[in-house]
Amino acid sequence: MESHWNIEAMGVFFVVLLATYLIAWKGRRDSRDEAEEHIGKQKLNRWLVGLSAGAAANSGFVVTGAVGLGYSYGLHWLLLPFGWFFGDIVFWTFFPHRINAYGARASATTLADIITHDLKVGRLHPLTIASSTIVVLCLGGYTMAQWVAGQKFLEGAFGITGHSTLIIFAAVTIAYSAIGRFRGSVYTDTFQAVTRVLGTFIALGSMCWVAARDPDFSEHIRGAGEGFLNFLGDGTVASAIGFILGYAAAALGFGLAQPQVTTRYLAASSPSEARAARWIYMGYVQLTWATMTLFGVLLRGVMPSLPDPEKGLTVFVSATLPAVFVGLILGDIFGAIASTANSLLVAMAQATRDLFGGYRACLRLEWLSLILGFGTMLAAWALEGRSTVFGLAITSISFMAAGLAPAVAIKVLGWRHSALSLTAAVSIGFFAALAWNLGGLSGVINEAAIGIPIGFFTNFMLARHAAPSRSTSSERSTSVPDEVAR
Repeated sequence: MESHWNIEAMGVFFVVLLATYLIAWKGRRDSRDEAEEHIGKQKLNRWLVGLSAGAAANSGFVVTGAVGLGYSYGLHWLLLPFGWFFGDIVFWTFFPHRINAYGARASATTLADIITHDLKVGRLHPLTIASSTIVVLCLGGYTMAQWVAGQKFLEGAFGITGHSTLIIFAAVTIAYSAIGRFRGSVYTDTFQAVTRVLGTFIALGSMCWVAARDPDFSEHIRGAGEGFLNFLGDGTVASAIGFILGYAAAALGFGLAQPQVTTRYLAASSPSEARAARWIYMGYVQLTWATMTLFGVLLRGVMPSLPDPEKGLTVFVSATLPAVFVGLILGDIFGAIASTANSLLVAMAQATRDLFGGYRACLRLEWLSLILGFGTMLAAWALEGRSTVFGLAITSISFMAAGLAPAVAIKVLGWRHSALSLTAAVSIGFFAALAWNLGGLSGVINEAAIGIPIGFFTNFMLARHAAPSRSTSSERSTSVPDEVAR
């Protein structure tokens, strides 16, 4: 019976995995070289924009880190998606339609294209180098988080241990990343967003059923501590407000500075279609993120002694659900992690080409994805056991937001700037966030909330006496009217 259960579950899992490869191949068939070079020619509709951006944003953190935080610390960590929602509201009110319109004018494919447009700077200018380097380094850390999440997934689901789990997961993901190119990434992300919603409902429904029938559930929850079911945790109202504001800033910066997500807005068929994706994106992100955090809270009452809470989802479904559901959810968990890793590799490959100037045309995205994928896998291997998925993911996101979000916002809003002011804003914002983090102050407020305003202030001080650049003037004269965006 045990053997039949495993075979059936593995069969469903490999069907989902095969479907992912076929969809990536379909994306490659639909991809045109000119659309890969000018991403605005992809012409994505609101559903492809919203779901693929949401899947790329959610990452392995949702099925590992969010579960682990809920399990370890309780309801307090529901404030994280709550704070993120406020940041997303601000971002979607002002930016995706403007990013799309600006990208069309600038023929932009990467963040460096947006930041350096119309400033008459070359590929070796400090602004280009700083922007692209921050993207590659921070996305490298974020990709490492996905490999760690994938390793935990395989260990929790199939009982495989050792370095082989990291290698297997990374190799499978890198392979289909190289197959699909950008459009394949969008297609697979959208497919995996659908399976994630289905898996979310199955997992939470099953957890509620098991918890309701477990006579020891209440005792285990009480044993988690007095603050476990308190939204303030062990803190105060003031600390909770700081927590929410810090992660709201990180969310705003995430929307502006994460190229694996920003490229979806650039690829929308029009500014109005980009903006119409807002509730698709926010609904998907909040549904899956908050639900998985709550799942972790309830899991503490069902399985109170897990050695690694970030493996909790795979351990629970493997131990309690029928084989078909196990296979489906394992496929869903794989997709949630791999969809982000896939998008990250494509975005890193694009940013890496920006660093090579005149040799850019000779560097194919497929080969760069392979090289970067295996490079980050080796880095994750070297850090094994010393970092959590949450730690790697949130630090990488926050540093990139601090460095790049002000520059992108300044460009698409048409604020006064120069090459010097943006170079300083990118560099000082990034290093301010780094200093805040190294000073151990991230627990007070997220470093993105420090670096972003410092970046804006730096640009203001350096650009306020300069004559408006041609870029600034043209952006103001051709900005997207709100009624058109709506």
